Amino acid sequence: MLKKLVVSLFAAAALAGSAFAEDIKCGANAANPDAECGGGTICILAMSPPVCRPPLPAGQACKRDKVCASNQCEKAAGAKPEDKGVCK
Repeated sequence: MLKKLVVSLFAAAALAGSAFAEDIKCGANAANPDAECGGGTICILAMSPPVCRPPLPAGQACKRDKVCASNQCEKAAGAKPEDKGVCK
């Protein structure tokens, strides 16, 4: 019984690890952060870890215009590329 429980725990951990690894590859290519995302989804770099999602509505955290449904990620004056902004 204990052996089955241990095997089940390892299997669950392996599945969780593979799902997490799929999110990690999103944004891994700085030249094209969306390369690993499917059609209609964009790598949301403002999330930790970054994940592939559809474009975001107004008010959501963003790091680049492309992730916003409006295609406008507004950042404070003087913000760095890695700083978060807000979708307009």
